[in-house]
Amino acid sequence: NDKNMRKIFNIGILAVIFAFTSCNDVLDKAPLDLTTEDMVWSDAGMAQAYLNRIWYATGRFDYQNETWFSLYAGPLTPGTDIVSDNPYCRWNRNGSVVRNDVGWTENTNNGLFDNFIDIRRANIAIDKLTKGCGFKKEIEDDMLGQAYFGKGLIYVTRAKSFGGYPIIDRTLTIDDELSLPRASIKETFDYGIELLEKAAGLLNVSSPSGRPNKGAAYALLSEAYLNAAAYIKYAMINNEQSTVDLTPYLDGVISSVNRLEALGKYQMETAGSDWGKQFSDLAYAAGSPKEIILAQFTPPGLYPLSNDKMVEINCYLPTMVTDNLKSDIINNYDGNPYPGFTPSSGWQSIAPNPAVVEESFYIVDLDGKARRWEESQKFAKYVELQADGTRKLNAQAVSSRFTDISALMYENRDKRFYETVAYDGGTYFGNSFDSRRGGNMHPESFKASNNSYGSVTGYLFVKSVPQTQSWTSTDLSGFHRNCLRLSKAYLNTAEAYLLKEDWTNARGYINKTRITHGGLPALASESGDELWKIYLDERNAELMLENDRYYTLLRYGIHKLNAEVVDQLNRGYMQKLDIASDGSSYQYVGLPFESEANRMVFSRYRYLYPVAKVYIDANPNYKQNPRY
Repeated sequence: NDKNMRKIFNIGILAVIFAFTSCNDVLDKAPLDLTTEDMVWSDAGMAQAYLNRIWYATGRFDYQNETWFSLYAGPLTPGTDIVSDNPYCRWNRNGSVVRNDVGWTENTNNGLFDNFIDIRRANIAIDKLTKGCGFKKEIEDDMLGQAYFGKGLIYVTRAKSFGGYPIIDRTLTIDDELSLPRASIKETFDYGIELLEKAAGLLNVSSPSGRPNKGAAYALLSEAYLNAAAYIKYAMINNEQSTVDLTPYLDGVISSVNRLEALGKYQMETAGSDWGKQFSDLAYAAGSPKEIILAQFTPPGLYPLSNDKMVEINCYLPTMVTDNLKSDIINNYDGNPYPGFTPSSGWQSIAPNPAVVEESFYIVDLDGKARRWEESQKFAKYVELQADGTRKLNAQAVSSRFTDISALMYENRDKRFYETVAYDGGTYFGNSFDSRRGGNMHPESFKASNNSYGSVTGYLFVKSVPQTQSWTSTDLSGFHRNCLRLSKAYLNTAEAYLLKEDWTNARGYINKTRITHGGLPALASESGDELWKIYLDERNAELMLENDRYYTLLRYGIHKLNAEVVDQLNRGYMQKLDIASDGSSYQYVGLPFESEANRMVFSRYRYLYPVAKVYIDANPNYKQNPRY
């Protein structure tokens, strides 16, 4: 009702005032009680501080600097990587009730639909900058582009989460009608795309690290057009939208990436360590590698690892203390199982899902082609699948002197595999990483059972983990979250061509990341469902832990499955990779911890989140999303 909407309006005014006074630059200019709106828009430094808030503030307010792009991604918690099929998660799935069918209600995500304060911030900036603030034209144009970018970001991300959203195209006053209707999904996406196109025309080509520029607008547009094509089709499937030709949206993806490439500013990282350094070397990443288009970062040394609202490192780390191991395990390592760096108080809240590792990171096979390990000629030749599910080296493997199944299945993998996960027989913080039975990272090698000891799933993440010191929860760090990269824009283009059934161009764009980053042989003639499968695997190998997987699978579900259940999100109980102590075999077994919270169940109505009942009750113009 109007009373509730006016309350939101007044809160928005207070939030904007807070934005004026939330930056050290502002505090240096004048006392809090003397800082006025006119002062902000008459000083370029203050105005820029205000604009910085617009896109940073689109994240969840209680997660401080979380943005729509980062791992937790604030308001999009049910759609982030940590609740996709990619990782085991110790707390988030169960806490957010996003997997259990009976758990989602009309009050799920209560409070997350509301982004009106941030829209008001953007509208104020657009009003002021459109009228002119007296800055140089190139400064005002770039600032106006930032305002359009922030507002466009709000609309295209809200559209993929909740569908239709109220279009607020001006700064509202207390006398305006505040009980606005939700626009359609198409109208919401079209409006967000229009804003981003305006941003692209105004933003500078170059900008300080962490600030949107022209390339960021083009990269975000490639995602916006791609998601629009999927969700407009979703509305058509649910009879909420008349038939729409989706070709212009697919062409929009391609055009956006063509414009991005024409800038001549970005290029792919080389395969191997340079690719991995984008995520795990904070100093390297902060130096603006040419593949990173937009990132959110802070300098190292600001936040303790215990502050998971600001840094995620501790969520990946196990606890590695020699005294916790059983004595016979210590003896197997001549009394020194962890000679390198040894994180002593990690939480291991997030670890790789072995099933997805198997699917995403191909091996170069005996015939020179790349395949999933268990679909390979190599697997068929040397491994026997036994009745109980155990995979065991066969007689031919033994006669060929293959005595360790880990060495067999982890050689000649996609180069990104080694920069994404720690695996049996590899290294971790300068230590041998032996996740097999009897190894220094097997959960049963410890005196007491604990979900932070050893490798809960058989793997650990090394992507986004600086292996530079013996971390503890009290150690200080910063973060560097990649929001937009050139490789993601290329894969967006590949998906657009797949949807157009232009297999040649789709292969070409998949090959850009597959060859350069994965070190895999080029695709040559693959098409149809085979190419779609390769694409989904390639996209995950490239973008794992970059908050992409969930929505990629939803788009696939809409286009290919007519918005029914997506198999990858409906796998049932996650399992652990368990390798025999002698390396002769492995099997998949139940997780030793939190198995129920990691039971993946996905229902057909999950493509859009529900609009919480509190909003529908407050505004008679709102209606619930389809299928709820």
